[in-house]
Amino acid sequence: MKKTLTSIAITVLAITNYSLAQTNKNNLVINNSNFKSPVVLELFTSQGCSSCPPADIILSKYATENNGNVIPLAFHVDYWNRLGWNDPFSKAQYSERQREYAQKINSSSVYTPQLIINGKYELVGSKENEIAEIVAKESKINKLIKINIESNVLKDNIVKVKFNLSEIDSNSLVNTALVKKKEITSIKKGENSGLKQTNNNIVFDFKTMFSNNKNSFEQTFKFDKNWKSSDFLIVIYIQNKKTGNIVSGIQSEIN
Repeated sequence: MKKTLTSIAITVLAITNYSLAQTNKNNLVINNSNFKSPVVLELFTSQGCSSCPPADIILSKYATENNGNVIPLAFHVDYWNRLGWNDPFSKAQYSERQREYAQKINSSSVYTPQLIINGKYELVGSKENEIAEIVAKESKINKLIKINIESNVLKDNIVKVKFNLSEIDSNSLVNTALVKKKEITSIKKGENSGLKQTNNNIVFDFKTMFSNNKNSFEQTFKFDKNWKSSDFLIVIYIQNKKTGNIVSGIQSEIN
């Protein structure tokens, strides 16, 4: 059963259909016209929600399949922290993003586990068969914009990503995420007390830029000195702020 919370209307950040690129042995992105558009799965979840573990498992399946046509992202919300367990990956920013989606899709509430697929579809994140059907449908759509990562380098505890797009317009938002591949947490309080929880593709940091009709972009993320670059990914995706469509996206290892 989904766990719900009343939505607050806020400015919208939308999302839609996707384009992929492969990485070469140096982890730089090569555009490949043989690939269809990847599908972005945005799961709004919480370690404090008893309904979330089944959805987390489904997202983890997509993450560990290493299927380039699917890019799963786990956004941990903070509004269930009041139930006794402070989700270590939760951010108010992600709760706000979910509320923005609720406004975009005309929903009166937000809940966990909620899955947004390519910004077009909203459903309970544990409905595995329905998710698979939508993923199959969306993966057949040809990509619209090519993204090329020029450099993706970790230096002095900063990840700096430089990339360019084949085309862009004033209605585009450029999203960049620092994503951790896997974390295991022993939950000691709250609804999931006693559970040893595995989470995959956790969004550790998320930044959005307006396109301003530019084709070249640069984004930076702080990187803890105790982290390993091999444990993280950089995800870039382009969304139309008016229609809510994801028109392109890629994921890449960090050099």
